[in-house]
Amino acid sequence: MRIQGQLLRLSARREVAIYLLDGTLWVADFVDGHGELFDPETWFRFNCGSPDASAAHRRMLRESGLPLSADIVAKIETLHRAAVASGAAAHQEADAP
Repeated sequence: MRIQGQLLRLSARREVAIYLLDGTLWVADFVDGHGELFDPETWFRFNCGSPDASAAHRRMLRESGLPLSADIVAKIETLHRAAVASGAAAHQEADAP
């Protein structure tokens, strides 16, 4: 997997990776090290209108995005593998008689 993107630290507990994977834009939201994948439209819809958004926006103006570390890339790859596996399992269950 080839992943290119930036990591934004929204708080001491929360980091968000915004990245391209095979030409598709993704967002991985990590809280206390546990991540979840989002399509960008959904993530921005639910996160940029929150009361915390203004504080995060001010912080992001002071701190630039960081390159994705090897550790974050490994976590993102794990999230994508799990999503593919769960999608395949759901597809098999739907095909079962």
